[in-house]
Amino acid sequence: MKINAKHLLALFLIGGGGIAFLSGCQETEQPAVPIAPILKDISFPSVNDVVPGGNATITGLGFSKDDIVYLVDEAGKSIQVEVVEATDYDITIAIPEDAGGEYTVIIERAGLQTTLDGKLSVPLMVVLEDVQMPTEPVAGGEQATILGKGFEDGDKLEISGAQYPSGKTFSADLSIVEGGVSFTVPEELYGVSTVIITRGERRTNLGTISTPVAVGDAIGGGVVYYITDNGLHGYIVNMSNIGTATEKFGPEVSESDAAGTSTELGTGKTNTESIINKFNALQSANNWPEWVGVKIAAQLCADHTVADGENVYDDWFLPSQAELTEVFKVKNMLAEKGVNIPANNYWTSSEAPSPDPGWAAYYVNFYEAENLVTAICSKAGWTIGVLPIRSF
Repeated sequence: MKINAKHLLALFLIGGGGIAFLSGCQETEQPAVPIAPILKDISFPSVNDVVPGGNATITGLGFSKDDIVYLVDEAGKSIQVEVVEATDYDITIAIPEDAGGEYTVIIERAGLQTTLDGKLSVPLMVVLEDVQMPTEPVAGGEQATILGKGFEDGDKLEISGAQYPSGKTFSADLSIVEGGVSFTVPEELYGVSTVIITRGERRTNLGTISTPVAVGDAIGGGVVYYITDNGLHGYIVNMSNIGTATEKFGPEVSESDAAGTSTELGTGKTNTESIINKFNALQSANNWPEWVGVKIAAQLCADHTVADGENVYDDWFLPSQAELTEVFKVKNMLAEKGVNIPANNYWTSSEAPSPDPGWAAYYVNFYEAENLVTAICSKAGWTIGVLPIRSF
């Protein structure tokens, strides 16, 4: 007897076995299996946007308010940090006050973890609050007070500035006082200096301190001969002329090949750089044999160095007409301070006005006792003196 499939199904149902058969075929619900957080397009904040003790936001796709965040430092130490806010597109975390360096970031969700590509960079900073630098100028050797919260015993100051030799820094110990710290301003300071607090490897820029000087002060490899901003900026003249008494400014060229200099205060340094760059370009193009190995007046100043103990000052330049004129006005005082400026005409870095800037440059006459005499002369035809200055 043949039994087809329909008959067989009927027999199972009639015999009661169908119930067991059918129930055994039903699908049962399985619990969801957790997966590690899937995060895409991760972007860390710039180190300039991260401050110890503040918040930092990491952007990307797939974040959740349930995420737990760990920072792992370069030594492998892991710390859990507070999640301030989280959306699908970013997560904001609290950076510990003692954080610093590069961190690997791990996101944990439902017990599973994902390591983000890249690093979170936290600057090694000394965290302070309500810092107030001295508002009035403070002379070298005097006491100064910095107000603020968060200073600790052992903190030190590192003081630097563009007016000092490259890499030169001054240090000062701090004493805890009510409301902040005090320190003795180093005797060698002048002008406007940058002040950085250090605590081990941690550093924070606190701002600037102002140390005025006066005309006639011997600092910076020479003597101050002109000041602005109540002594916070100005010019320093070298202790003597350099080279010989008969130096050339440079070659006579067409007006279009002039360096494009100025006669004003504050332009001598850029004048000097422009003259040197133009001369080098023209020498390369024209191959002037008479100028091979010759140092023009601007180059003599740029190459000049003055050693004062461990300090080497190498940022001298050929003064503009206005800058050298100010030297002439106080030359008698400078002589009393030991500056040796022999009677001579001296080059400035200021070329003549149109139509003669390629042919001539200004000089200042130091033969004169009192009368100021300044005019133009041939760059190559005259051979006169060179007197460098530097600024602060």
